[in-house]
Amino acid sequence: MDFVLACMLAIAGLVFGSFLNVCISRIPRDQSIIHPGSHCPRCGAPIRWYHNIPLVSYVVLRGQCAACAGTISIRYPIVEGLTALLFLACFLKFGLTWSFLKFCIFSFLLLGLIFMDAETGFLPHEFTYPGLVLGLLFAWLAPGDSGGTMFLLQWTGFNHQLDARQFSLLDSAVAVLLGAAFFYFIWAIYYLVRKRHGIGFGDIALIAMCGAFLGLKLTLFVLFTAPVLGSAFAVLLVLKTLRPVKAAANHSEGYRSARELLRNAQVPFGVFLGTSSLLAIFWGEAAWTQYLRWITVR
Repeated sequence: MDFVLACMLAIAGLVFGSFLNVCISRIPRDQSIIHPGSHCPRCGAPIRWYHNIPLVSYVVLRGQCAACAGTISIRYPIVEGLTALLFLACFLKFGLTWSFLKFCIFSFLLLGLIFMDAETGFLPHEFTYPGLVLGLLFAWLAPGDSGGTMFLLQWTGFNHQLDARQFSLLDSAVAVLLGAAFFYFIWAIYYLVRKRHGIGFGDIALIAMCGAFLGLKLTLFVLFTAPVLGSAFAVLLVLKTLRPVKAAANHSEGYRSARELLRNAQVPFGVFLGTSSLLAIFWGEAAWTQYLRWITVR
């Protein structure tokens, strides 16, 4: 039964991944996700149903449009496959519970936002705002680990009379406020110093959504991990930029151009927030346990 259920979930993941591709392609461009139907972005030809089967059609068509032979983006099978894998991973970790549904929805939203930010630099509120509401709703339906807020209340000496659901909702609300306030503070400082936006308000909405789903403890994990991943990406960007500079004849001019490029480069930070949140779902608790064990030994 578990194998059959896993197969059904994988198929459901592929279907939802196919729909997610439509959202990724259209929502940042203010296009309807309903009309028109699936069509080739190059020639506009409608895609027949048997050419629109997740993963299978891409392989059969060899990544080309059946009408114009134009190249189909590799993003389509990647998103479909990742959605199916995330649904299966949630099932293996949580079983058929409210938490399973909660994190399937969260993974769906995160995956869409990661690819939308990577492709267009936008984190649409059509995903983040409903996600924030859903996260708070699931904090009530599927109470999680509220250890972060419990520690804060014990530290302040506040004596609460809340049940598990109420405490979980409070934990999510605290994570929403803390995450959004932290990013808003960073935005304000950067704007005062540089007179331009360092992070977008979409990033603030995204971390608020993550706080609603993850709670305070795992949101702190995301706030730590995302900058690390972003910094690693920046290092790779520096190395990639400096490589042709070293081979150039005019080194000073090359380094000046490289510095200017890096200074004005826009890093899609939502990609790293989303990736860190996915890591938090499956390994965040283990990372916290290892960290607490480490500081206890020290």
